[in-house]
Amino acid sequence: MTNQRGIVAQDDRFSNLASALTFHASFDDGPNADYALGNGQIYSAIVQGAEEVTELIPGLGDRPLALIPSGGKFGGALKFTRENSHVVVYKAERNVAYSPEEFHGTASFWLNLDPSAIPGHYCDPFQLTDKVYDDACIWVDFTKNVTPPNFRLGVFGDRRAWDINGSGESSEEFHFRLVTVAEPPFAEGRWTHVAVTWDGINDTRPGRARLYFDAVYQGATNVIPEHFSWDITKAGIRLGMGHFVGLIDDLALFNRPLSAEELRLLYGLERGVAELHGQ
Repeated sequence: MTNQRGIVAQDDRFSNLASALTFHASFDDGPNADYALGNGQIYSAIVQGAEEVTELIPGLGDRPLALIPSGGKFGGALKFTRENSHVVVYKAERNVAYSPEEFHGTASFWLNLDPSAIPGHYCDPFQLTDKVYDDACIWVDFTKNVTPPNFRLGVFGDRRAWDINGSGESSEEFHFRLVTVAEPPFAEGRWTHVAVTWDGINDTRPGRARLYFDAVYQGATNVIPEHFSWDITKAGIRLGMGHFVGLIDDLALFNRPLSAEELRLLYGLERGVAELHGQ
């Protein structure tokens, strides 16, 4: 009887996790999403100035970004190299549970990279925004001028609200919105699961974002009081900003912050997020 109750509880957790899924790209059968509430097409992006994405072109780009058929965490994976490194984007509309009133969610993906291959400047394997990295954006990055590079989570509301002095990255307000992990556990040939959860954005009670490696909590941002003002038709799930070098696999978005227990369940899926939607 105890075992049966345990099985039912596990099934309930699985069902709750599946019902929160809004987007999944496995990279097993091509670059487009396997499951998407919105547009599942992948686009390559032209980036100008301070990471401003100005044009989206369907596909993996001219000199296409590599899609390896095996060697991913689960089957295939998306490969970024020094020789052929550019940004790819999925449209966020409906694939991300954005709301101007309440914006909660989780991003989940696997990374495999050699930290020594990271270029000597900031690079972001993942961004979520309609503008740039410090204006209504959620991102993770590898830093410059540190060997091995630090890994950071950044969560920034509207820039006009937090950067009232115009000091940008040199301000305490900028660093107030970061979670920094020194000597993160990335290594060539090792897959690391990265999860970011957020709650309280655009809400009456400000919340925080939290970072996890392999379902282990790494830290939280300070309270996020600023609004995220998006034009959802221009917002994107961006991969490989700043000449990221490495592999990305099993990208997924959920419509709420997953609990620690749910993240452990997600991390332990034998076939990855495909198990949640039957593909």
